[in-house]
Amino acid sequence: MRVPIPAVILLIIAVVGGMWWHGTREKDFTTPPSPAKLREIRTRVESSFPQNDKVADAISVPAKPIEPPKPVVVEPPPKPEIDLGDLTAQPTLTQYGERSPQGAPHLMELAAALEEKGQFQRALLAWERVLDLTKADENQAKAAVSAIRRLRPTLPDWNTDPAKAIAIKLHAGTGKKMAKTLTPVLEQAARDIEKASAGMLKVTTEITAGKSNAKGASPVALWLAGSTKKASSTEVMSFTVESPEALHAEVMKTLFQLVRGFLGQTTSYTAPAALADQENPQDALTFRITRLCWNEFATSLNLPPKKEEKPIKKP
Repeated sequence: MRVPIPAVILLIIAVVGGMWWHGTREKDFTTPPSPAKLREIRTRVESSFPQNDKVADAISVPAKPIEPPKPVVVEPPPKPEIDLGDLTAQPTLTQYGERSPQGAPHLMELAAALEEKGQFQRALLAWERVLDLTKADENQAKAAVSAIRRLRPTLPDWNTDPAKAIAIKLHAGTGKKMAKTLTPVLEQAARDIEKASAGMLKVTTEITAGKSNAKGASPVALWLAGSTKKASSTEVMSFTVESPEALHAEVMKTLFQLVRGFLGQTTSYTAPAALADQENPQDALTFRITRLCWNEFATSLNLPPKKEEKPIKKP
């Protein structure tokens, strides 16, 4: 059976009105709430939100910027430790010569590593190879000379047996008057050469006296030769000094030039640079001419001269 539409409408109105009346009949919509009621409402509402200090902190702290990823740094592999060779074998005068093709930097690194190991004799040999078997630049040569100057005095002479020393002769030619003054100076120069060579050379002297120069100081001619009559010799260099006090310095300067010239002309070793102004020639003979070069120098002088060489005219 169908319910008439007017009845449905009345029922709807009655249900809605009854529910409204039932829910609001005890409510007072005209009287304002009391202060206590307002405080209660406010407290209840505030408790439903985050605390104010946390909100303030969240607002005051800026967002952390996003950092880009750091690039990956690939470190080069560690440099391999330099090979020091057999440290138990007896060192030789030619030690590390086979490494000279690797250049002065390699030998300098080797010498420093040997010093760190307390192998000072071997380190000295490596420093000497920088001078006599490489094309060291000026700074590398200075570093090598400085190291040799530091190490040489702390070590014994390479040859301590006088019977094994190589004999050479220091010749001089001058006037009779100058010959008397020159004799002790030449003897001292011979001892200085022996000291510079670390005991490997035995030097004797020979002075040829000619006519005195009546007009002034007689010139002095110097050369070095082997111990036999037919041995090789250096070139002849002459100088003149006015005062006997300057004679020894001039002799030592000339001797350095003679040795330097012979090494550069007749051997494959790197000849030392020329003397600098005010440089001590004895220091140059000791620290800039290596023990190996002294050995080569004396050995070469005791060989017969080459056929194409012209005999040196002695004064």
